[in-house]
Amino acid sequence: MHEVQAENFSAHAELLDLARDSIILTDAEGTILSWNRGAERIYGWARQEAVGENVHTLLKTQFSDDAAAVESKFKEQSHWEGELQQVRRDGSRLWVTSHWTGKDQSADSPRLLINTDITARRKTERALRHSEARYRRFVDEDLTGNLIIKRDGSIVTCNAAFVHAFGFASAEEALAVNFPALLRNRRDWTDLVEQVRQHGAMERQELEMRQPRGEPVYVAARFVGSFDEEGELADLQVYLFNDTKRKRLEQQLIQSQKMEGLGTLAGGIAHDFNNILAIILGYASQLESENAKPELVPGAVKVIKEAVERGAALVQQLLTSARQTEARLSSVDLNGLLQDVERMLQATFPKMISFELHLDPQFPLITADRSQLYQVLLNLCVNARDALPNGGTISLETSLVPGAEVGRDFTGADSDRYACITVRDNGTGMTPEVKSHIFEPFYTTKERAKGTGLGLSVVYGVVNNHHGFVHVESAPGVGTTFCVYLPVDHSPAETREDGLTSVGPHKTGQPQTILLVEDEDVLRELGIAILSAEGYRVLAARDGMEAVELFSIHHHDIGLVVCDLGLPRLGGYDAFLRMKGIRPGVRAIVASGYLEPTLRSEILKAGVIDTLQKPYDFREMLERIRAIIGKAQSEDDHPQLF
Repeated sequence: MHEVQAENFSAHAELLDLARDSIILTDAEGTILSWNRGAERIYGWARQEAVGENVHTLLKTQFSDDAAAVESKFKEQSHWEGELQQVRRDGSRLWVTSHWTGKDQSADSPRLLINTDITARRKTERALRHSEARYRRFVDEDLTGNLIIKRDGSIVTCNAAFVHAFGFASAEEALAVNFPALLRNRRDWTDLVEQVRQHGAMERQELEMRQPRGEPVYVAARFVGSFDEEGELADLQVYLFNDTKRKRLEQQLIQSQKMEGLGTLAGGIAHDFNNILAIILGYASQLESENAKPELVPGAVKVIKEAVERGAALVQQLLTSARQTEARLSSVDLNGLLQDVERMLQATFPKMISFELHLDPQFPLITADRSQLYQVLLNLCVNARDALPNGGTISLETSLVPGAEVGRDFTGADSDRYACITVRDNGTGMTPEVKSHIFEPFYTTKERAKGTGLGLSVVYGVVNNHHGFVHVESAPGVGTTFCVYLPVDHSPAETREDGLTSVGPHKTGQPQTILLVEDEDVLRELGIAILSAEGYRVLAARDGMEAVELFSIHHHDIGLVVCDLGLPRLGGYDAFLRMKGIRPGVRAIVASGYLEPTLRSEILKAGVIDTLQKPYDFREMLERIRAIIGKAQSEDDHPQLF
């Protein structure tokens, strides 16, 4: 190879300066004795700067193999060659092929180092390897939508499965779309990129995306980052498994299970309603009696009011179970929800089954769909009931669990805290074989016509939609424990379950005019009395046409319209639209005993400020009115009617 003698090196210095490669002479310790112009060109240090420095310290040499092994091999053979990573004077990195030659194996023998810059070649080879890997993945994994995207979201390349899943006419059309536009919102993209930057990769068991025309696409996704030599994220390799068909089936199963749950509860609800009506009738008869004592009136009124509220709650639960609703997220009090479920099931389950509640008194609110969580609890309790043919105990518990503890059992548990709902029974339990199948749709161990096998698959789907997890422990003869983990929302704003944010102190102002539209005479007169007692000026209408006529005359004075939807002659929504035509800035609250989610969304988009659930809770109505137009008079000026 390149064998020279140190004493003859200087005689050939001018000749060596003609070489494009770096040619460096060092002593046995690595101190630079000579530095040719090729070394100056490649590394950026002048000869006078480099001579006297340690070559590996100056160039920050990184060996492919262990440095001690390289040195040992060189001393044995007086020769070594390989690839090194080094640093130029400007801080940039480069790769070189290095050849070391010594005159002999003596300890003080000088060394000749000849280095060739191969940085460009390595980049070309790396790019070629990436290109080949991309092609190989697209061929091998055609059922999965695969693509590569840059940091700015532009799509570099994609396969046919991705094109098909998102409804593109061609790959060219897909490449023209920015990937973040296929996500629900920009924040999803920001969070996704940040997760990949921090961890190198990220997985989502379920990610909701959108086709360009708006159709939802549900995928199981994996994002893997590629990083440059400075450690910056260069691009993302994306793998999307289209799970839309399963998701749609799951939504249908949830609706089917709601209907089954409705049948389970129908008998108990009818029983409860008869009791409620008996309470109202009994106390109303007592008040109607000529011998009614004045001191009994407040107590009777309180009992009647509570009975009405109980009946309204039963109606709402019935509607929740019977109809298909969109996911409506709000702040949910899980302790209150478990108490509601326990009260309902006490009236419907066999008397030989008892309930125990163990609720954490400091339990925080969580963001969730209350009706869906109600369905989860109902399904788990029905499952527990069926495991107690001879009676027993169902325990309902709430607790807070650190995210790290949940993460030991479940991948993707990235919340700091999780709300844990535990449903435990001391029933027949399950074998490991049964336990391994319980979340599969249509899997059931019950007799024909005794169950659909949908209940626990619905539980799994709802919890998964809430980015939560379900853990099951069971053994034959011991019982079963279901633990549902739901992430705790850290949002500082607290929202009530009805969707209203808490209202601050009411300000005293001048009397405001309210147009109250209600076709039920008793309710209309009661509303007039209550609002007037609060200091509001009230205009009242019995149907939609009369409401529009009054509004056209007094629209400059009316601060708020409170309108029932189900009105004669002209419906409440159409009446609102006509009022909006008269005064585009009209403010309105609409009320209904039952409001379809799609209609509610349409009404709110049209400009209605809020909705009320009937029967009216006049305290709630007043709170919402105050939040919108303020308080008309101080509370000391007028007596309260309730």
